[in-house]
Amino acid sequence: MSVDYRQQYTPEQLEPFWPNETIRMAVVTLCTVAVITVLAVLPVVLDLWGLGHWIEESEPANPRVTPANIRPEWYFLAVYQSLKLAPQELLGVSGKTIGVLSQGVLVVAVLLVPFWTRRWSQQPPGIVHRLVVTLAVAVFVGLTLWAAWPPAVTMTTLVCAAIVLFYVLLARERRTIRRVLGGGRDPEAR
Repeated sequence: MSVDYRQQYTPEQLEPFWPNETIRMAVVTLCTVAVITVLAVLPVVLDLWGLGHWIEESEPANPRVTPANIRPEWYFLAVYQSLKLAPQELLGVSGKTIGVLSQGVLVVAVLLVPFWTRRWSQQPPGIVHRLVVTLAVAVFVGLTLWAAWPPAVTMTTLVCAAIVLFYVLLARERRTIRRVLGGGRDPEAR
């Protein structure tokens, strides 16, 4: 059910879309670009007029020197640490290239996990699947904690703690599932 606006309004009340709306949008776009251009050029103009102290309160950043205390957010710490661990050069390939490509391989692996596990969705996970998941979680948690904590904490300690924590949480979850599926009674309480 559509409305015919030509019957609802008089021709004097209606205006054509072309060129009126197109010209209006062009004016809005050009004004927006002009404001952005003025804001981009303003620091240079103020500096030329000797008013640069209004926009800079401290010394400008040096693009050639990275401060040692810069770290990413906590959820990127594992990636950050793995990039720091990449060798300078391996088999003629730059360490930066190896680090970036390794992260790409990890992203592709994570994207393929749903298709990989779909074949075995009716079966309980086997020992290989559990070991791979445990290793992946342990490495991620270990690298995150290694990048976040001081160097006194060794990688072996972090990996062991992550594995123990993972299996404690897994056992608790399995117990909860058994209790829910068993009708409210705890099978281990017998």
